[in-house]
Amino acid sequence: MERRFLDYLYRTHRRLPDDVRRYIQEIPCEADFFYEPNICVFCDGAVHDLLEQQAKEGEIRRHLKERGYRIIVIRYDRDLEERIDDHKDMFGVSK
Repeated sequence: MERRFLDYLYRTHRRLPDDVRRYIQEIPCEADFFYEPNICVFCDGAVHDLLEQQAKEGEIRRHLKERGYRIIVIRYDRDLEERIDDHKDMFGVSK
């Protein structure tokens, strides 16, 4: 999922992440991709459909938002272009 996301950004000339696997100590958690100054991108595959995983991630993402982070979730079962277009302010537009 992460590779597909990166490849798509590159092919469509969108903004690439500033960091990969950014560890955020105060939560603690690891964002799949990070954009300065405070944007976490999580690429969620099928394993993220498990209730236990959803509960854990929900808590982590809530804490991130409380600390001023912006959260973007890219899911395996949603159209990638639509998700990226939902955040044109972050990723830019296709060229």
